[in-house]
Amino acid sequence: MLTLVAQLAMATVFLYSAADKLRHWNESIAEVAGLGIPAPALFAAMTIAAQLIGGLAVATGILAAPGALLLAAFTVAATVLGHRFWLLHGQVARHEFTTALEHLAIVGGLLLVAQIHGLRF
Repeated sequence: MLTLVAQLAMATVFLYSAADKLRHWNESIAEVAGLGIPAPALFAAMTIAAQLIGGLAVATGILAAPGALLLAAFTVAATVLGHRFWLLHGQVARHEFTTALEHLAIVGGLLLVAQIHGLRF
């Protein structure tokens, strides 16, 4: 039962984010464009797809291991692209570093979900 609660807690972050990005589509595209990523609409759509597919997989337990790995890979990429604390200074750098560490913790949880659901590394 505790595993299910943990999975739902992690999945909620991604499912909410995907829904929010869909509701605010133009702002999602602008956010990606602001990071200097080419084809921002395509990357925004890929972000939403990864968050929905991975989030539903983790929440339901159906293909949870691949879903968790998808979300872990997405989270690493999003952190490297969107929270470049090493380029910043002062309070902004500390805030972005803290966010990156929080994302690292989420990746750790997702790797545990993948292992619980049969993926062995």
